[in-house]
Amino acid sequence: MLRNVFLKFDGNDTITTQEKLFKNTQNTFTIEFWVKPESTREVDKESRKGISRTISQRFAITPVFGAIGDGNSSRAGVGVSVGTNGVSVYEHTTDYLVATLVFETLINDWTHIAVVYVNKNPYLYINGKIVKKGLVSRKKIIVPSGIFGGVEPYGFYIGSLSEIRIWNAARTEFQIQANMNKELNGTEDNLVAYWKMDEGAKDVIYDSTNNNNNGIIEGAQWKASISENLSNQSMNILFTFFVPSGGVETLNRQRFYALRRKGIKCDFLYLQSGTGLQNKIDTDIFITNKDNEIKAIIEKGNYKAIIVGSDLSLLKKIRNFGYQGYLIYEIQGLGFNKEYAADFLKNQAYPIVNHYCDAILYPQTPHLIEAFENYFPNKKKFCFHNCFNTKDFKYQVIPKKSMPIIGWVGRLEENKNWKDFLSIGSRLIKENPSIQLWIFEDNTLSTPGERLTFEQKIKELHLNNNLTIYANQPHSKMAEYFSMIGDSGGFLCSTSKVEGFGYAVLEAMVCRCPVLSTDSDGVRSFIKHNVTGKFFELGNIDQAVQEAKELLSNISLKEEIRQKSLEYIQMNFSPEKYSENFLDMISELGNVD
Repeated sequence: MLRNVFLKFDGNDTITTQEKLFKNTQNTFTIEFWVKPESTREVDKESRKGISRTISQRFAITPVFGAIGDGNSSRAGVGVSVGTNGVSVYEHTTDYLVATLVFETLINDWTHIAVVYVNKNPYLYINGKIVKKGLVSRKKIIVPSGIFGGVEPYGFYIGSLSEIRIWNAARTEFQIQANMNKELNGTEDNLVAYWKMDEGAKDVIYDSTNNNNNGIIEGAQWKASISENLSNQSMNILFTFFVPSGGVETLNRQRFYALRRKGIKCDFLYLQSGTGLQNKIDTDIFITNKDNEIKAIIEKGNYKAIIVGSDLSLLKKIRNFGYQGYLIYEIQGLGFNKEYAADFLKNQAYPIVNHYCDAILYPQTPHLIEAFENYFPNKKKFCFHNCFNTKDFKYQVIPKKSMPIIGWVGRLEENKNWKDFLSIGSRLIKENPSIQLWIFEDNTLSTPGERLTFEQKIKELHLNNNLTIYANQPHSKMAEYFSMIGDSGGFLCSTSKVEGFGYAVLEAMVCRCPVLSTDSDGVRSFIKHNVTGKFFELGNIDQAVQEAKELLSNISLKEEIRQKSLEYIQMNFSPEKYSENFLDMISELGNVD
């Protein structure tokens, strides 16, 4: 992001400039801005005619009615809807409101958006790179809009907005990249309007060109990113969870390292012991489920915020202990299907979360985003990616195995769906008996019944000679295993029904180990089919086997996936981004106070 001062929109705010519609800037132009959305937008189909079912849009740039003023219905105003789930470009005039470009992607941080029209054909650039070409408009005249934030009844933007520029020329990819992080002087060729949005006070944004097209703010609030100021202060944070194991334990270590770089002390409270305690970190880790001990820990810790992972009863207890700091309820995953998640939030979580906590925190997982927006519309919510330190946990050069290895990581439980993994492995071994299956599990978390069923299934499928089980491996050791699997020509197979985040998938990708996964929601944050990994439909063993065979045999595709998956994780899940988002969350809660 170019500036640390910006405007925050809460879903009913607008800015109206003197030039509501740029009628003299026609058919070829560029609209660009910086944006950080906090809510999803409705996804419409691309179209060139009619009126789409336009609701729940997040119009950072409002599609102004093209016939405004003179009744010229051959002219359409352009708007841009931006949500955490992507970008849509709309055109609007008489009997005409359509999305001529729709692009789905995850946007969870400050992001530069540029919409370039070339002879009525829209192109979308995200962070300076072209990502989508839209449909050529059927209207005679297409022009940029000069109202920001949204309009009834089509929808309002929710999130932060800054640095809006309008050009009467089609900017090239090179021009966008060269200037998106630079402040302009306002006299550049073809620059029609330029709102730096750096005033930080009052209700006007000023046009920095000589056109003096200033805008009036209605509702949007000035904000300043004070993360760096916060990072220099002493701050203690407590994270809680049931047991130190699995993805949450990994997350806690990763954010410990990320936040420590900002001078924040992170402590951890688990209600019972677990295998993850073998992964040592230099901070206080408390193991207790006794109320008096928990209360004493909180009183002594002087915590500015406590992040309670999933445990509703603990959330209630902490507030009843008299804790006065920020109390944040965090969900990383929720049950084994979306229906369970919705039922849990509606019937169990709603009264406790609404009454006892200050905010909700969750990752960019589609079903979690939808559920929390549905059931907690008025609660303060924060949604951003988890982090991962690719400098410490990374690809290792290990002697190459002579046979392909297919790995699986998880617990022996219904949601992890281990039965499908064994079935997929069995089918592949019948065609290539040299294939080896490696299972990595926490054997302290399975039930005796599930363990017995697991052992019976192995015998039934005759897998004993091709299967190795690794129990309770140290986290640092997993980088070696994933590297060996990738170099063997094999892959990691994830069969989960629902994943809130999916750290095992991310870790494999970091170590250049290709991943074949069910489309289990949370892993969409990492996997783009045939680009950074492969998907198969849950329960479709035939499809899984076909996709697996291509991974095993198509060397060029596999190598491309190995490289692009690593680059994608490094770009989108850095510790620096996580700490910035976390500190912005604390800062915003302070502003509410």
